[in-house]
Amino acid sequence: MLKVLTARHPIEARMIEGLLEAHGIRAEVRGEDLYGTVDGGTYVPAMLPTVWVIEDAQASLAEDVIGRFFKEGETSTPPATWQCPTCAEVHESQFTACWQCDTPRPLAAPA
Repeated sequence: MLKVLTARHPIEARMIEGLLEAHGIRAEVRGEDLYGTVDGGTYVPAMLPTVWVIEDAQASLAEDVIGRFFKEGETSTPPATWQCPTCAEVHESQFTACWQCDTPRPLAAPA
């Protein structure tokens, strides 16, 4: 598991987590419970939420997706549908695994 982003706040962390998931990159947010525990609006960098990719091999792709998002304000969107490479079932883009055989959605190609 590798950290790919230190977010400015929990909403940004969750948004990036969703963006990565939409691109077939399993991710999780850590440390969001620590955010906002310092009075007066002061933040401590160690208390900011972070986004981590589950598979180390996907870290580079995740950083590319995140970088394009912040640079362009948007990123390529996954196709409207995808086909399971194992059983050929067709799924809408919001599904991250095949409901027929539980195969994870293939990674979207970077733009």
